[in-house]
Amino acid sequence: MQLYFVNVGYGESIVIKNAAKAIIIDGGPDDKETYEEKGTIRLHEFLKKIKVTTIEAMILTHLHYDHVGGLYKAAVDFPVKTFYTSIVSDFSSQSVNYINENPQENISTFMRGIALYKKLLKTLTKNKVPCHEIAKENRLSFFDGQVQIKTIGITKDDLLKRKIMLENAFLDYQNSDSQKILLQFDKSENLFSLAQFVTVNNYSFMLTADQSGIARFIDELRQADVVKLTHHGQIDGMPSCLIDICKPYFFIICADSKRTYNSARPEIIAKAEDYLKKESIAGQVFITGMLNRNFSLNEEICAVGFECKENLLPFAVLKK
Repeated sequence: MQLYFVNVGYGESIVIKNAAKAIIIDGGPDDKETYEEKGTIRLHEFLKKIKVTTIEAMILTHLHYDHVGGLYKAAVDFPVKTFYTSIVSDFSSQSVNYINENPQENISTFMRGIALYKKLLKTLTKNKVPCHEIAKENRLSFFDGQVQIKTIGITKDDLLKRKIMLENAFLDYQNSDSQKILLQFDKSENLFSLAQFVTVNNYSFMLTADQSGIARFIDELRQADVVKLTHHGQIDGMPSCLIDICKPYFFIICADSKRTYNSARPEIIAKAEDYLKKESIAGQVFITGMLNRNFSLNEEICAVGFECKENLLPFAVLKK
């Protein structure tokens, strides 16, 4: 069984593969420019590359464009058994179109995510895929218990309040105050993204999504072999608790080579590298958009994978 962090540019997509089946956590963005960058690969193309035929579960951590974008095409190209996210809700095409045509605030990027989310749900509904809302009260199990996924911090009550807030804003979409509410929702969405503690066989992965407030859930953090730093390694990407409690062997930063929005901050990378050196850990810090610096290969690398067998071994996946 393998777990992959895919180079989807400034975005995030994680794949857990068991034979020809996969669990997908987020799908990266869906704009053309992203995938013109060296080493980037769209999620559905990556799944074909590693010979996946079925998506056992698709998980969306939150509604931002750089996480939801690639899931729609994956749902079109592959049979999906189950879908999980924080909010399952449809929005009328009329409301989405109106806001896109009459934006009163800078919410265009958020609306791109909403539009793709709407298309994703429509495809899943058409294919009769069960769609579930998950929170910290849920524990997911796959592949006869070999994969366990536990959501961190966010409760069902938290998400119900968010859902009502979002749906009311879309119902009253012509009201300028509603668009301000949508902008407020967008700005706070990272704080409600679904961080997850994942075990694959006997190995543990702390997948923080964009949960920039994960330190407030310190009591739920656990030792993890791999920590994916939150919010693309921006300045809030690694609170001390992720080192002090998780004590990882490997760090992952999902960021592009351009370090968009000041992602993969040098001081964050240095903090992780200093920890490995201080603890004499022969681990590494991987940045998905700059994997050649780890593997020193001339070919384009589109993902870093972890073989979850006797030892947890990282390896490069070549794009071609």
